[in-house]
Amino acid sequence: MVDFKKRLAGKKAEKPIDPVKLYDTLDRAHDKGPLRPAQETILKEWFANRQSARDVIVKLHTGQGKTLVGLLMLQARLNAGKGPVVYLCPDHFLIAQTCEQAKQFGIVTCIAESDLPDDFINSRSILVTSVQKLFNGLTKFGLDRQSIEVDTVLMDDAHACADRIREACRIRISSDEPAYHEIRTLFAADLTWSSKIGHLS
Repeated sequence: MVDFKKRLAGKKAEKPIDPVKLYDTLDRAHDKGPLRPAQETILKEWFANRQSARDVIVKLHTGQGKTLVGLLMLQARLNAGKGPVVYLCPDHFLIAQTCEQAKQFGIVTCIAESDLPDDFINSRSILVTSVQKLFNGLTKFGLDRQSIEVDTVLMDDAHACADRIREACRIRISSDEPAYHEIRTLFAADLTWSSKIGHLS
């Protein structure tokens, strides 16, 4: 009789950190074929030359599989022991869509309902959440000594995310509100100086 425990002892399956090779190991749905040439080219370039770079932008036409490319990059980071990782979406519809697509490809994700999931904090899964969850005054990611250090943040549809961030950091006060006149009086000298500079340029 063969003692499989002895044969398997000490042998730990290494998780692939190359996103192209990683894709081949995923437990995908039966209708999910190989990577498209454009996806493979981007992933190879990122893995070979850009995985340590900051502020990487990936551009693909609509329907060319940007979501999968982003998920594979984040999963590769987790497999390399670089986590936690976050996949940001501009709205809740895209959160659900991204999680569903990840499931079809065998990539584990989690979402933040009230508290941050342990699987995210312990780098066991990709957190898929809204950009508003991160960029607001009541962020779940904490502040000061309570903060959570995140390795990689990916923004899906960066333009839409930037618009949401801009809105989150903007305060609108109607001109008929008392606060409007108080603030205008407070900054009157600066506003006058600014308008003069504007006329000179």
